[in-house]
Amino acid sequence: MKNVAVIEHPLVAHHLTVLRDKNTTPSEFKSTVDRMSYLLASIFYAELKGEKVSITTPLKTTNGTRIKQNLVLLPILRAGLGLTRGFIDLYPEARISHIGLYRDEESLKPIKYYFKFPKLKDKKNTKIVILDPMIATGGSVIFTIEYLLNMGYNDISVVSLLSAPEGLKAIDNRFGNTERKSFNIYTCSIDQKLNDKGYILPGLGDAGDRMFGTL
Repeated sequence: MKNVAVIEHPLVAHHLTVLRDKNTTPSEFKSTVDRMSYLLASIFYAELKGEKVSITTPLKTTNGTRIKQNLVLLPILRAGLGLTRGFIDLYPEARISHIGLYRDEESLKPIKYYFKFPKLKDKKNTKIVILDPMIATGGSVIFTIEYLLNMGYNDISVVSLLSAPEGLKAIDNRFGNTERKSFNIYTCSIDQKLNDKGYILPGLGDAGDRMFGTL
């Protein structure tokens, strides 16, 4: 798939191993996801656009750089919440949106039950990062991207811990030829495949249940 970046970093690999281990406790799982969020944020934020500004230090006037884009974090509830901490701490100016989806058992299509988004006038200068720890079938990500495109936003990226080839292919099939300013997916691993229940293999289980202790 075009525009997919697999993050290769020794600490990412280390923490991902902890997350995959079935013996990792819920508290350790959550704290590890927090650590991963800082790593992912620092890598993703490298693509933000800055503008030159003039400032005065205690000693003299000099030039500096400030982020000029509106940044909106959009975690897909509920597991996406686990990836927000690093993104918020490293750039507190980011706005935070939320989208809640569930899968209809008959159609297997995602259904929106909650959406809250900041009121922004400058859509062209807005970058949105969808936070979804697991890209399995790709249905939730596709629905969210379609929703944002229909709102008039085109600068969209996705950050995940794990991705299945089937999900990435589904996203590419849906949006591969869409004209857009930017559309990138950052993931820590492209795993083998989905099993017959739609779980990623080898995966790490249900990220939301393991994170919030609802197994």
